[in-house]
Amino acid sequence: MKTVDSKIIGRSSAAAATILPCNFRSAGRLSNESARTLTTLHEVLARNLMNSLDVYLGTGLEVRLVTLEQLAMDDFKAKCQTAGYVLPCAARPSSNTVLLEMDNELMFTMVDLLLGGSGAKLEASRELTEMDEEIMEGAGLLIAQQIERVWQPIGATLTPGKCIKPNLAHRVFPPTEKVLRIQFAVTVAGMTGSLHLAFQASLASHLVRNVRTDPANGKSGMGNLPLPSLQKRLLDCKFAIAGDIPELHVSVKDLARIEVGSVLTLSAPVSAPGKLMLEGRTYFEASPVRQGNNKAMQLLSPVQSDYDENEINEDERNASS
Repeated sequence: MKTVDSKIIGRSSAAAATILPCNFRSAGRLSNESARTLTTLHEVLARNLMNSLDVYLGTGLEVRLVTLEQLAMDDFKAKCQTAGYVLPCAARPSSNTVLLEMDNELMFTMVDLLLGGSGAKLEASRELTEMDEEIMEGAGLLIAQQIERVWQPIGATLTPGKCIKPNLAHRVFPPTEKVLRIQFAVTVAGMTGSLHLAFQASLASHLVRNVRTDPANGKSGMGNLPLPSLQKRLLDCKFAIAGDIPELHVSVKDLARIEVGSVLTLSAPVSAPGKLMLEGRTYFEASPVRQGNNKAMQLLSPVQSDYDENEINEDERNASS
């Protein structure tokens, strides 16, 4: 009898382990393939924005795609509360609306740059004024034009309207519609802010279908879009880098006297260049400099390390043999 009970208990436990709660919000979620298509498409948008905003603002900047997520309306309403500048753009010929969102830090930095300033960070946050809105009209129009270029497969024309309050942003979409929200990180004038692009999930699906079947791009519709590569992934990897003065010698007697506040004299002239080391290998002669509040190194001339010479000699020996 105990054996029967244990089998029954075992079967019921196994059955219970396979029961999962149903999340109705996951219905209609983007497929992995659709997400990859949209990601690749908007990586192109990030590069286009970087080039056009560089010229428009008159200073170097970086724009990169951070996240792409599909949200229920309640979740979107909660997230867009932190935006400082929200600009609705009518997408013709359809009746859809595309929202451009910027946080306060990015928006006020752009305003300062457009007024001829250095893009210095505000000491205290302030409300958006009518003058700020007028200054940002050109930037909003430029961003809308770059979206149009990337969205060519659906022939969309974006017409910016008047900016709205962040707490009203969700009202431009149907209450039962899911929203696709794409985040870009914009680094300019020493700060990094967020630019978001939000539009209905149905428009995203329409965009994916047309990109895949656009005759101008070939059968797959992705002919002109760069595919993720190993080289691109390597460019995002991090490596240890250091500015060193190699071959310095210090006596043990001097080291033994080191304490907090003491000065250790190094036998190297101030005018002598240091070395730029990457993962322990020397690549350039370099001089220490300052860029704003950051320490930096100015590269002078490339250095051929002993490792390179040994590698060349080994190749020559292999070739001769």
